[in-house]
Amino acid sequence: MPYHLFMLHQMQTLIDDKLMWAFTIVMIVDLVTGMVKPYYAKKTARKTNSSVGIPGLIKHTVIYLVVVIAYPYLFTIGASTMATTFLIAWIYQYLISIIENWTEMGWWLPKPIMDFFEAKLAKDQEDYDPSKYNFLGKYKGGKK
Repeated sequence: MPYHLFMLHQMQTLIDDKLMWAFTIVMIVDLVTGMVKPYYAKKTARKTNSSVGIPGLIKHTVIYLVVVIAYPYLFTIGASTMATTFLIAWIYQYLISIIENWTEMGWWLPKPIMDFFEAKLAKDQEDYDPSKYNFLGKYKGGKK
């Protein structure tokens, strides 16, 4: 089978891939919680700056496109373990973002989940100021 047909077949199987569905769902939930967060955030510093909305959507779109291309590609070159790890890593990152958005809105989460994310996964970034970073996350200046 020619490679381009094999790659096309792998792309077609994404519709039935449970991990790809999980990735799509956590990305959508992250986008929704990110858009809702400014309305519920208790602290002004935690409220989202509206100027990051469009670049954020562009960033998520690029990430989604990279995943949709790289995930099946890794399967075609025989790196299925790497493909699975790649996708799980993205799911993990979006889960952390969802938890951060959720807690910044002041919504309740079970204590074991909060403890797990606070102790092992999430970083406390009280000093983070989004206005000091460009839309790619690069530091623009000011006191760091």
